Amino acid sequence: MESVGEPQPSKVEMAETPGQSKDIQLVTALLPSYNAEAFIRDTLDSLVAQSWPRLEILIGDDFSTDETPAIIQDFASRHENIRILKRDQNLGWLGNCNDLMKNARGELMFFAFHDDVVAPEYVSLLAEALQREPGAILAYSDIELVEPDGTREFLACKELSGVKSPTKRGLLYAQRRSSFHWWIPNRGLFRRKAYDIIGGIQKNQYGEFSADWTWLLAMSLMGAFVRVPQTLCFKRYQKSSLSINWRRTPEKYRGLACAGISEVMKSDLNPVGKLVICGYLRYRIAGSKLKSLLKGQRSNA
Repeated sequence: MESVGEPQPSKVEMAETPGQSKDIQLVTALLPSYNAEAFIRDTLDSLVAQSWPRLEILIGDDFSTDETPAIIQDFASRHENIRILKRDQNLGWLGNCNDLMKNARGELMFFAFHDDVVAPEYVSLLAEALQREPGAILAYSDIELVEPDGTREFLACKELSGVKSPTKRGLLYAQRRSSFHWWIPNRGLFRRKAYDIIGGIQKNQYGEFSADWTWLLAMSLMGAFVRVPQTLCFKRYQKSSLSINWRRTPEKYRGLACAGISEVMKSDLNPVGKLVICGYLRYRIAGSKLKSLLKGQRSNA
C-alpha cells in the first residue's frame, strides 16, 4: 500500500509469470470509493479474480467516514497488485476519477465503480478486443442493471458497435436518444491516451452533472468503441447513487450541451464533422429554450 506520489515501478509491472509474453499490456482498474462499505468487498473480490495476468488495482478512497478505508487496507495487505491513493480531503467523484487516471501505470484503464462487479474474464475479453482493433479507443460489454428495488435488467449499447465514422459516433452522443444507453461504455476498457489527450472528465457550468457524457463524447471522436456482446459488468444502483439523485432540469441539459460543443471544437475532428455535431447541439439548445419560454408564457396566461 502506498500514498499518492510519483509512480514508481511496482511488482505488478516487473514480475513476469513463466511463459508469459512481455507484450501483455498492464491494465489499471480505477476504483473511486466513498462510503462504500456495503458493496466494495464484492467489487474488490471481482477485481482480484480477473484472469488477465497484469492488473494493477488503484483505489482512490475519497475521505470515507465508514469502514471503507479499513476494508481496502485489508485487501491491500493480502494482494500485492493493489495500490491506494490516500486523501486528506474529499475530491468529489470527478476529481477522484481524474486523479486516479493521472496516477495509473497501465496502458489500458477502466473504472471499477465501488458498487459494480465484473466477471473474471472482463479484462481479458475487452483487452483482446482492443488488440484486434488498433484504431479503437475503448471496448465495452453488455451489463446487468440492478435497481434499488431489486429489479434486474439486461442492457446493451448496440448503436456504437461497428461505427467507424467519428462524426456518426459523436452525433449519436449529441442526439442522446432515450433508447440509447450512452453511459454503458463508461464501464469499458480504454487506452491511456484518452486521458492524456482529453485531460480527464471535465466539469460543466453545473459542476459534475452528467459529466461522463461529455467524457464519452470526447472519446468517441478519437476512435471506435468496440462492443463485446457478453454480460461482463453488473451494475447495482443504490438509493444514494449520485446519478439517481441528480436534479435534472432543462437548464442543466443546455449547459451540458454547451460543454459538449466545447469538447467537439477542441477535438481533431474535421471541420465538416464539427459543424454537423455542434450544429445539432445548438439546435437542441435553441429548442429547449423555446420550449421553456412557451411553458412560462402558458403558466402566466
